[in-house]
Amino acid sequence: MALDEILRHVGDSGRFQLARTVLYIILTLLLSCHDIMENFTAAIPDHHCRVNLLDNPRSEINITINLTTEALLKVSIPMGPNQKPEQCRRFRHTQWQFLDSNVSVFNNTKLETEPCLDGWTYDHSVFTSTIVTEWDLVCDFQSFKYYAQATTMAGYLVASLVCGFFSDRFGRKPLLVCSCLAYGILGSCCAFAPNFSFYCVLRFLLSASISNIVINCPILVFEETSPKWHSRIIILNGLSFSIGQAGFGGLAYVLSDWHILQLVLALPYFIFFIVFCWGPESVRWLISTGKTEQAIKTLQRIAFINGKKDIAYNQTTEALQSKLKEDGNSTSKHFRIKDLIINPMMRRTVLCFSCVIFTAVFGTFGILLDIKNLGNNIFLNQILLGVVDIPIKLLTYFIMRNVNRRPSIAFSLLTIGSCTTITIFLAEEMHVLRLMLFLLVKGSFAAFGCISTAYTQEHTPTVLRLMNKNINEKEGEDFLETTGC
Repeated sequence: MALDEILRHVGDSGRFQLARTVLYIILTLLLSCHDIMENFTAAIPDHHCRVNLLDNPRSEINITINLTTEALLKVSIPMGPNQKPEQCRRFRHTQWQFLDSNVSVFNNTKLETEPCLDGWTYDHSVFTSTIVTEWDLVCDFQSFKYYAQATTMAGYLVASLVCGFFSDRFGRKPLLVCSCLAYGILGSCCAFAPNFSFYCVLRFLLSASISNIVINCPILVFEETSPKWHSRIIILNGLSFSIGQAGFGGLAYVLSDWHILQLVLALPYFIFFIVFCWGPESVRWLISTGKTEQAIKTLQRIAFINGKKDIAYNQTTEALQSKLKEDGNSTSKHFRIKDLIINPMMRRTVLCFSCVIFTAVFGTFGILLDIKNLGNNIFLNQILLGVVDIPIKLLTYFIMRNVNRRPSIAFSLLTIGSCTTITIFLAEEMHVLRLMLFLLVKGSFAAFGCISTAYTQEHTPTVLRLMNKNINEKEGEDFLETTGC
């Protein structure tokens, strides 16, 4: 078609496309941290009921006793089966008899206990602060942590349903600009959320912003880049995603306060906001919406950045404008959702692949969002989960070039399902084996993500590509000859 030929002449593999791809890869480094953030910002440290004797050792006796913290805990809190203080119960009355070494602290089944009425004491050796310690999301309130995760996923769902319509209506660039600005502002506010409810609302909006960025940024890159580079871009993007997840494990280890960690991830989005404001809109979208003059200026700008000044300053723009207007008129009809439902091929492809993606994401993220079950050192677990993707994704590049999409996707899904099923029957104490199996799950999911991205790009292209598919390429070649491009 005409636009594809024009893009080849102004450059579809030049400095402009390289800059956008690099920006996309850097942005992906940050995007990869959003989903796994709550493994650290919502981590549950060791805790037990607050013991008043630790604050005032003379509160129940009239003489001063030099007791250690362990001794005071022994008389105040029942011991659990793991020989550690119970996390959610305390003795109703102080049990001084347990100071006698001849009395077993485990013979306490008949002693009266009560919930932690005065709050909890947390171990701050790993995390100085999390949302759990901030709002006491433990014991009877521990499920609130999972409400926050559910709210985060709900933000993705709602945004993904409407993102495509807004993108086609208002353009790729405005949505990216607004989403980056929104994430910067909302993420900064989230770091200082006054209560848990407000925190959940902000996490919902943050996920909606991320969803818009994830959907629109690759479209903006792919629509003006030669198709021969798409596989490489997908793999590079996948590698940056894995590197971002691995690096986030180290970052969370250094920044043990959830306020600082949230703020550090939010502030860079203000930079992306400025960069996207400077960048141009998608030429394909401009043509499909009839904004031909702006599309011509963008094409000239792309040619200038790619070093093709003779094309950028070509004076025969009237013929160019005439042809692009013809393309715009031929693609100006609005896409409606019923057009997707009526088309049996598209309907079957979208429904089947939506189910496949949902199954893979549901099974993998269920473990990815609770990596503490894979071992006690969650920082090392996170780094390993990111690092294991790197060789898998490098291998995936060659798979994508030499193996059909469907068997590749089927094999990766089979591996994910088999390994996840095996972990159900493993004891929680078998941390090493559980971690190894899930590393295999994570690697298979990484391969699935790359292959499925290429598959959906090939089978469910943008509405603009579908509209333009009947335009004669020969007309574009003839037009290029007349304009001298």
